[in-house]
Amino acid sequence: MSGTMGRASRPPGKAGVLFGADLGGTKLRAALADTSGTIINELVEPTVRGSGEEIVAQVAATLATLAARAGVSPGSVRAAGLGLPLAVDPRTGESWSFHNVPGLGGLGGGAAGDAFGRALGIPVALDNDATCAALGEGRAGAAVGLADYAVIAIGTGIGSGIVAGGRLLRGAHGGAGEIAFLPLGTDPWDVQSRALGAYETAVAGPAIRRRLQEALVAGVATTLVAGSGLADIASAAGAGDALAERLLDDEARYVALGIVALAAVVDPELVVLSGGVGAIPALLEPVRAHVARLSARPPPIATGLLGERAPLVGALGLAHDLALRS
Repeated sequence: MSGTMGRASRPPGKAGVLFGADLGGTKLRAALADTSGTIINELVEPTVRGSGEEIVAQVAATLATLAARAGVSPGSVRAAGLGLPLAVDPRTGESWSFHNVPGLGGLGGGAAGDAFGRALGIPVALDNDATCAALGEGRAGAAVGLADYAVIAIGTGIGSGIVAGGRLLRGAHGGAGEIAFLPLGTDPWDVQSRALGAYETAVAGPAIRRRLQEALVAGVATTLVAGSGLADIASAAGAGDALAERLLDDEARYVALGIVALAAVVDPELVVLSGGVGAIPALLEPVRAHVARLSARPPPIATGLLGERAPLVGALGLAHDLALRS
């Protein structure tokens, strides 16, 4: 699958349509593509904050909407690939670690894939969203042609997808790359760290907004407002806002800790920063600088070429591979 992310000049035949979706803690990004990876149509909407059944229904409704736009029936789409914020046991298919979309946990571990399959009415492959980001960047992004690389996806949560020797590194239970639980950044003994992960508590999007809110409450002068994300902070830092500069540097320091820990274990050719936070260009150079301070042999680091769409490209790749097997 090329993952060209272009636009089809005309609707493809029914036999050549694939569905992919990246379901995150705050938004759902979904698309139909032809078997070459060319996007036919795409939409983004807020993730339903409800039960697992409601989330499954949202994804099914998204497929129906996209299929109607393309002039095909949902049942004629060949296969679906889903990138979800959970871990998947490669041996049993059981799912776990649902904390960023807790409603999925109500489906039961092994039932998640079955529930999506029944609702969509087509073959479904699902995987961790950071793993999908790694697949996407490897197929059509910054890691094309590399056999050893890691993608660190930072958004509402944090995770990584690791490719070693040309193969996805999954671990015994699908937990390889769950760097949210590295004992870094915050107190790993805190009860919240058991549920969310000490590192995620320090580095993901909610942590950035929390540090900003603490500064605002303390009366620090700034052009930023409550709820500003890293993109807003980076823009303000570029305009000389001192608080924004500090917040951007703080985030870079936390990201650097995770990169150095990951590199010490898997020694990647390249680390790719992805996700709504990680793919912000202004983060790259300060991260590189801090990693260089922490490591005698810092790995090359790049911003992902696919931005927030990396998991979607990877999910479409899952659908493509599943269609070939079906």
